[in-house]
Amino acid sequence: MRTAAPGWLPEAAPDVLFKEARRRQRRRWLAAGAAVAAVLGAAAGVAAGVAGHPRPQAAAQASAAVPAASNGCIGQPPVSPLPAWARSGFTPPDLAMPHVMGAAGNIVAILWAPRDALHAPPLQDRTNKILWVSRITSAAPNLVIKATLAGSARTATVSVPGGPGPSIIDLPASGCWTLHLSWSGHTDELKLRYVA
Repeated sequence: MRTAAPGWLPEAAPDVLFKEARRRQRRRWLAAGAAVAAVLGAAAGVAAGVAGHPRPQAAAQASAAVPAASNGCIGQPPVSPLPAWARSGFTPPDLAMPHVMGAAGNIVAILWAPRDALHAPPLQDRTNKILWVSRITSAAPNLVIKATLAGSARTATVSVPGGPGPSIIDLPASGCWTLHLSWSGHTDELKLRYVA
């Protein structure tokens, strides 16, 4: 019996092609799951190493007073448990997720990939999905995002109907974007990196 080169199928019935597509999709999901597990394992190892070293009391108090802000343009976003106020719907509640916290600590952008989660232009097989979770619970008509590309005068304005929640945020170019966020009289700012 002859074997075909990987990725090549002779004229096959649609059900055979469909099964092949599902098999390939499963492989991609397994590879992505393995990558996420590796990142989470590495993060846990680093956290365990850091936990073993005592911190001076003044430094611990200072870090507790200031919200944990992340610059999503420096490398990859942290993959760690979400703030307690942003965990609703996640099982287990301390599930590590890639996310970027607003500078004021009022909002968090939860991303759906540990590496290169956002693309400009968007990929054909994956969206630029961001789940926005506000620390402040209030009915917001819209979340307004005014984005500025670093090192340029390029800007973009996006509105998320219904306020913070699930969204797809496509920006016009790759690079580091500063997002000025406003909803229900509240504001925050964070940086997100879009890759080509």
